Amino acid sequence: MISLLSRTAAGVVLICLVAASLAAASSGGETARRFVVTSTLDGKSVLPHRIRWRAQPSLPSSQVSKVEFLIDGKVSWDEQNPPYTYGDDSNWLVTSWLSPGRHRFTVRARAKDGRTALRTTTARVLPAPLPPAQLIGTWKHSFGAGIWVLTVDEAGWKIRDPFGTGNFIDIAYFPGGRLQARGGIFTKPNSAFEGNGWCQDLNAPVNYRWTVSTDSLTLTHFGADRCTDGSEAEKQHYAWNGTWTRAG
Repeated sequence: MISLLSRTAAGVVLICLVAASLAAASSGGETARRFVVTSTLDGKSVLPHRIRWRAQPSLPSSQVSKVEFLIDGKVSWDEQNPPYTYGDDSNWLVTSWLSPGRHRFTVRARAKDGRTALRTTTARVLPAPLPPAQLIGTWKHSFGAGIWVLTVDEAGWKIRDPFGTGNFIDIAYFPGGRLQARGGIFTKPNSAFEGNGWCQDLNAPVNYRWTVSTDSLTLTHFGADRCTDGSEAEKQHYAWNGTWTRAG
């Protein structure tokens, strides 16, 4: 009797072990299929003035509907196609428009089957460097169909053309009265005042020399052109070159 009970108990134990093993394998397979997303900001506690912000969903792109980039809970960019990059494929996250201090940077990937994956990094943004004092303010410039308006502050250059198209541009300043426009700054999707709406060659830097005399700002292009696919009049330096008058 004892021997029979022992054999029966051993059989029950064996069945339980097999069931547990199958359950573990099933659980492991389910874990492998989990939908997650990673970010190039993962692990960062302080962000520089500009940084590449890319998301990498764990699913193939054929199964991904879109990836949204949120700053402090608000969508600032969305992307439907890989590479899933904030501000378009070759652009940067520029932090100059954010207040100094801690902010939340989230990538939210949406799968075509309805699943959602989130990844959030909380990081500190440093104060944006001030532009040269002579440049700060608002300037106007006549070119083409009308008046262009330029506002210069620590966030960047905000340029509006005569048709109301907006441009928010990251600017780097160098010694000897030189500066470089380095690409559009994006703060929200589908906005008429984001990035480079009138210039589709998004992130090719372009160089200028600048001088200020009383209430006049003179910009002189040098080096490579930007927006070279269009006519001469569509090249960026044609619109920016020349004298701007202080308007505020």
